[in-house]
Amino acid sequence: MNVMTKEPKISERFDLDDIRKIREYNASRYRNMTPAEIVADTKAGAAELLEIMQKRKLEKMR
Repeated sequence: MNVMTKEPKISERFDLDDIRKIREYNASRYRNMTPAEIVADTKAGAAELLEIMQKRKLEKMR
């Protein structure tokens, strides 16, 4: 398996190859983490995404 250390470059199309790159990247990041660390990392990413979505929603309402 190819070990990825850098964030993958995602294409404008966001196709299956991009999803594969993201999965491989996350697998390499999570390899040495405990399940609790993985959950914490996922929640942190989700919180960041929710914040971005909330800002966009507020911008649309203006």
